[in-house]
Amino acid sequence: MPNNTSERRCYSHIRALLAGTSEGMIAIAPNRRVRVLNERAAEILGLGRDTIVGAEIPADRFPGLVVAIDSAIADGTTATWIMERDSLDYTCIVSPYDDDGVRAAVITIRDDSEIMRIRRRQEAILSSTGDGLLIFDTNDRITFVNPAAEEMLGKGAESLVGLITDTWALFGLQADPDGGVRTTGSQSREVRVEDPVHRIVDVRVDPVLDDNAVYMGAVTTIRDVTAEREATQMKNEFVSTVSHELRTPLTSIKGYIDLILDGEAGEINEIQQEFLSIVKENSDRLVDLINDMLDISRIESGRIVLKVQPLDVAERIDGAVNTFRAVLDQQGRTIHVNVPPDLPRAAGDPDRVGQVLINFISNAIKYSPEGGDVELSAAVEGSAVRVGIRDHGIGIAPEDQSRLFTKFYRVDSSLTREIGGTGLGLSICKSIIELLGGQVGVDSTPGEGSTFWFELPLASAELVRTPSLEGPLGTPGGRVLVVDNSEDVANLIATYLSRRGYEVIKAFTADEAWQYALELDPRVITLDVMLDEGAGFDLLQKLKADDRTKEIPVVVLSIICDEGKSHRMGATDYLEKPIEKTRLIGIIDGLVGSVDTPVVLVVDDDRAIVELLSRTLKQRGYAVMAAYDGKEAMAAVRARAPHAILLDLRMPVMDGYEVLQALKADSATADIPVVIMSAYHFDRERADVLKLAAEQVCKPFDADEFVSRIESVLHDEVSS
Repeated sequence: MPNNTSERRCYSHIRALLAGTSEGMIAIAPNRRVRVLNERAAEILGLGRDTIVGAEIPADRFPGLVVAIDSAIADGTTATWIMERDSLDYTCIVSPYDDDGVRAAVITIRDDSEIMRIRRRQEAILSSTGDGLLIFDTNDRITFVNPAAEEMLGKGAESLVGLITDTWALFGLQADPDGGVRTTGSQSREVRVEDPVHRIVDVRVDPVLDDNAVYMGAVTTIRDVTAEREATQMKNEFVSTVSHELRTPLTSIKGYIDLILDGEAGEINEIQQEFLSIVKENSDRLVDLINDMLDISRIESGRIVLKVQPLDVAERIDGAVNTFRAVLDQQGRTIHVNVPPDLPRAAGDPDRVGQVLINFISNAIKYSPEGGDVELSAAVEGSAVRVGIRDHGIGIAPEDQSRLFTKFYRVDSSLTREIGGTGLGLSICKSIIELLGGQVGVDSTPGEGSTFWFELPLASAELVRTPSLEGPLGTPGGRVLVVDNSEDVANLIATYLSRRGYEVIKAFTADEAWQYALELDPRVITLDVMLDEGAGFDLLQKLKADDRTKEIPVVVLSIICDEGKSHRMGATDYLEKPIEKTRLIGIIDGLVGSVDTPVVLVVDDDRAIVELLSRTLKQRGYAVMAAYDGKEAMAAVRARAPHAILLDLRMPVMDGYEVLQALKADSATADIPVVIMSAYHFDRERADVLKLAAEQVCKPFDADEFVSRIESVLHDEVSS
């Protein structure tokens, strides 16, 4: 008890505060004896103040509290001890403090019964949910695990609670390289779990923040999506199977109708022409529908094949616009194209980007009931090329725009019901562009038209196009082996090719095809890989493994999406059924024409010159590869060494001097004759490089005379 009046008054004030507080307060001396104990602490602990002050807390009654006191005094650490007494829950916080240079402790005892009741109620709710739940504190320590999470992880709460870990480590995965949820926000992954049982789970980690956005921990939700994924897989397999079964008869229906309309079966009258045109139109619609369904199935299952390369967007736009020229001419409408001549290349798949363009242009024409021209533009937007297709049609309401690119969604209006459709086209376009690293969108005002747009990333310097091989012009000849298990389809292909001037041999089994390949030495083989439940792949592997047949080009014709597998096994090209006659004949012509004829690589960044020289060379009986910069030229040479190279000197990316040096430094390409062509004076400082060329020609030149000089170079090369 203090001696003087002021000290006694202060002491009485402190005692009044301690006695009036709702929390228990205890001061522990450095010798671990109770120095001060307020009335609330004595009540909670059931201790008499007169007997406990000056004594130690009894270890037999409060072992956890005594351990916490020892820890605070000995180690200077703050400890928390949870105590249940008289059906109430108390939290004891033991903290160290300095007592004249010696460590002592102070204990605060708080009644958390209501908080614990709320917590137990919440945990009961969390425990009853079907989703697995884990709760982490600020130190990444697991503080709660519900039964569903225990079952999915195959571990009990006793082994998980208190564990300091990353959510993804629980599934044997590496942490997010960008950091945890406290820096990146929510994270989500789909994970396959095999132990204790096979499951596919969707794992989501969300940060928990207080009102001041301070990180308080994280919640991990584990949802079992096995049934959903298996149902999706079954749906995709069903769609794929049905679509595939339809594609074989459609190949025959579409092919033979086209032959009749082309007059291959004799002259038809106007009524027959009209009726067959209706059948053709509807068979084409059915093919488009099946293709859309297969595209959705491939996208969802990750089996879509993309051939990403530097893409000339202007060229793709011209090709797509030309598809609609006849329709627009009949309607008296026009597509206005605004593409800058210096538009850089984008990274994309030419066929798939063409598919997107055709879909957008088709919609722009169909959904402009009052007519009106279509405007198509392209420009650079930041690090991407943006293409926009604008119509002057009915427009789209804001509430419909957000759902426009989802599967099967169609704006409900009299016009859309009249036009029909599946609602898959825009969803497919969105998926394709996003897989290519771009994005799609629409800007529209009801009654004023719409602008559909998509963006593709600019092509990087590392992305290089490999030029394709085109055979000489004219009517080729030679033997083609057609291998197909459908007699109708085999006869259809044979009709296409025989009318083109080829000798066609048909085989319907793998064994029969193998014998014909050995005995008849065909120039090209077309192969249906679905022979005898997939035996076509075995035949392809056998053909490419045998020295007698490995050089025969094989074009795979298939009803399934196996382009990647076909190319890996050595196929030269790939076509899906139903087969486009023009494309099939173009591929066969190119392959047959390039077998025995010299191949010339034309390299120039001026497309007009490349086109002129290529056409002239093909008319003279040469096969041609066309490259527009030095890197493309080197890619072409790696794919197939040409017999001669026509090389411009001034080109982007990699100029002609660098190409010439690279060719002559490699023993595999050093003997290929190179003819230099340039409209500029030759660089005197690099004159020694030009000595490596077989000949030098200045632009402008006469194409026929120039090709004659190429023939002379080739003749000299053969003679030597």
